[in-house]
Amino acid sequence: MPTPAATDDDDAWRAARRRAARQHHPDLGGSTEAYMAALAEVDAAFGRGAPTGGPRPVVVTTSLRRRLLRVTLRGARDASRSVRQRLPPGVPGSRRWGNL
Repeated sequence: MPTPAATDDDDAWRAARRRAARQHHPDLGGSTEAYMAALAEVDAAFGRGAPTGGPRPVVVTTSLRRRLLRVTLRGARDASRSVRQRLPPGVPGSRRWGNL
């Protein structure tokens, strides 16, 4: 569904990019260079694209960052679980069941 600010030019631009993707996308047998060139050509034809004319930067999350986040969250979860197990049953947030 188009956004309220979308115009016919926006729809034509999206359609042209989809056509270029169907023809040149690497997952469909095209090459990466041809795909990027086709998208740049469509963007130039519609006066769009990155302000510098180059490709947009790609943000990559490293596996180390993911691992540190996972370890930190696991530690917080285990600490919370440990505290909840030690609270008396009448305290809000405590565990009210035993280990099975």
